[in-house]
Amino acid sequence: MGANIKRLLKQNRMTAAKLAEVVGVSTATVSDWSNGKTYPRIDKLEFIADYFGVSKAELVEDPQTISNSSSEEPVLMAAHWGLDITGLPEVERQRVVDKAKAYVEGLIADYEDHHA
Repeated sequence: MGANIKRLLKQNRMTAAKLAEVVGVSTATVSDWSNGKTYPRIDKLEFIADYFGVSKAELVEDPQTISNSSSEEPVLMAAHWGLDITGLPEVERQRVVDKAKAYVEGLIADYEDHHA
């Protein structure tokens, strides 16, 4: 992902400091992302993708291995949780995605119940 962020910065003639300002993080944070030390949270990843007008997959994956898959969710899961489910058959990959969605929806509902 870091190489993709660096590439987008270069293509757009943008500094890490400017991206940090736009995203609302420190320059050190963008530097850590660019150098692969840390990864952006999903909301920041989505914002960066929208800002540069690219798909989330283009931020996460090696540009030479991006598939034409209609779903970016497995890619986002890999980025967020360090999972690699790209080698699974489509049916199994979708099962993992569905279970992850259900789990997250349950966490959100639980949080809302306790903070209502």
